[in-house]
Order: sequence, then C-alpha cells, then structure tokens
Amino acid sequence: MSAQLQGDIRSGKATLEDQTLYIKKNFAGGGIINLITPTTERIDGICSFDKNILQTGRVFVFDEISIGYAKDAALGKEGSLKYNIVAPAPLLNADFVIIQNGKEVLRKSVADLHNLAAGQNVKDQFTTLKGLKFLTDAKEIKMQLVFPDGVVMDDTTDKHYIYVRLNGLQTAIKS
Repeated sequence: MSAQLQGDIRSGKATLEDQTLYIKKNFAGGGIINLITPTTERIDGICSFDKNILQTGRVFVFDEISIGYAKDAALGKEGSLKYNIVAPAPLLNADFVIIQNGKEVLRKSVADLHNLAAGQNVKDQFTTLKGLKFLTDAKEIKMQLVFPDGVVMDDTTDKHYIYVRLNGLQTAIKS
C-alpha cells in the first residue's frame, strides 16, 4: 500500500465501499492474452480500470469473479453484447490469471469462473472464491488469459468477446 493510503487508514479518512471492477474486451488467438495494459482506458460501461494499475489511494479486496462470453461477426461490440452464451472449449480450457507486482494473486480455470445466469439475478453469474484476494494501489497489474500450448480461438466467422467482473470492496476517502 502507498504511504498516502496507509496514512489515510490510520487517520480514519479511508473507508470501504462496494465496487465491481470490470473489463469487456475483444480477443483473438491463443498463448497469453493481456486483458489490461498500460494503455487501457477507463470507459463507462466497457472498462473500470485506468491503465494497468489502481491509482494511489485505491485498494481493492474481492472474493467474487464472473467471466461472461459473447461472439459477434463485427469488431467494436464490447458495449452492446449480452455476454450470456457458453464459452467455447478453447476458452474454457484457458486459465484466468491476475498478477500484481510480480506475484500471482489468482490463477483459476476459466471453466471454474464462467457461470451463465441460471438463477433469478446477476449474483448467480459470480463464483465465490474460498478466500479474499487483494489488489493494492500504484503497483502494476497483469490480468491475462493463458491458453494451453497450441490452443487458439477460431475467429474465421465470429469475433470473441470476454466480460470479466471482480466484485468486492474498494477504499474511498470519507467526505
């Protein structure tokens, strides 16, 4: 944690608020696919990350993840798709990985995190983790899809889209 945030916590200025970090992204190929990068932009309804770090004072603790999938014949559809179809086998067999500051925060199979809305509300789409995961401020974050060797997404007819949501609590400064 940054020194500023540590001071804000000690002085009682910082509090926790419900938050969902998310990204909707078109992707193709295989190998390692970076879902956020140093050029990732925060765009309402598409991405709540600003670059590949959490800004100073912004710490995020989460215990739920949802991965949705969609496909379309066109590019640029991130904000207009439902992300409610079963992911194809190559994606289900990939790992979803979060690394921060060189340390692995999470590594799980996409198959373990891809839930279609089978219940009555959005909450049914999330997988609850068995422990809390933590992303700190001002440290590089890598969020990746890691495919098995030789496995790639077929994109001859459709473009592939992923919707990743991390649900938890984020620090905020009391007003």
